[in-house]
Amino acid sequence: MKSKLEQYVENIVRHTESSKKEKEELYEELLIHLQISRDFLMEEEGLTPEKAEEKAMQLFGQEGEIGSQIQQALFPYRKELMLTLAISSIIFTISIYLISLFVKGDAYIGWLCISMGLSSMLLFLPLNQSFHINKKLWLNSLLVLHTLGQLYGWLITSQLDQSSTVVGLTIWVWLNIALSLGLVYRTTIYDYSSDEKHMKVLHGINITTGIIISGISLVFIVGGLIMIGKFHFIMLVLASPILIWAGLYVAQLKIAKTSTRIAFLIGMIPILACILAFLYIYFPNLFFR
Repeated sequence: MKSKLEQYVENIVRHTESSKKEKEELYEELLIHLQISRDFLMEEEGLTPEKAEEKAMQLFGQEGEIGSQIQQALFPYRKELMLTLAISSIIFTISIYLISLFVKGDAYIGWLCISMGLSSMLLFLPLNQSFHINKKLWLNSLLVLHTLGQLYGWLITSQLDQSSTVVGLTIWVWLNIALSLGLVYRTTIYDYSSDEKHMKVLHGINITTGIIISGISLVFIVGGLIMIGKFHFIMLVLASPILIWAGLYVAQLKIAKTSTRIAFLIGMIPILACILAFLYIYFPNLFFR
């Protein structure tokens, strides 16, 4: 059974998002440091091992706070960028809602609630120190959903009549989207250790192709909504490339554990799809003669 000191160190390490190897090294370093502190307290103050452990942990600090400080040291400025994105998105959402309401009389209450909820979660995650969750998974999921919410906000913005207002809001929302996607790259790619370069490349390829495929699919879906005026079954067909890409992404991550080469070969499928889509859009004569 693990001692309180070992459990304490585990809780600290659990609040970081390093690779498995880095977590093991961090665990060993912190445990040795606290054991030295415990032994010192036993010798200098004559405390029992249990009392010395408790005082050593008390002097070191609260697990969540220490873990957050280590996380900040490992990945500087990410917390600040997350907070900036969250606050900017909240202000943008409120601004768009009020402008649409008072200028056009359209109240996008559903989008307001969803966008505010996602932005609030972006505020909560970097500030959370009370309990541990798989932050990397949650962050990326939230950032992707947040990007979709901001894209919908851009569609609302494009329907406004004031040209100067539209330009300013468009620049604002695309800065939010760019920062959101940048954080996805940073969290997924650069938070891997140097001995996992193949995973960085694999994630980089998939994220880039995913953005392209999602963007193309969303353009066709929005175009269909504009032409048809309501939801149609064809919208699900247009969204199928995103689902296929997601399935291939998951498959690559699983296969990469045993065969990196096969994983990269599967990763070529979305790349080829993006190339074909580009040729189809800009050089349709290659397909229709």
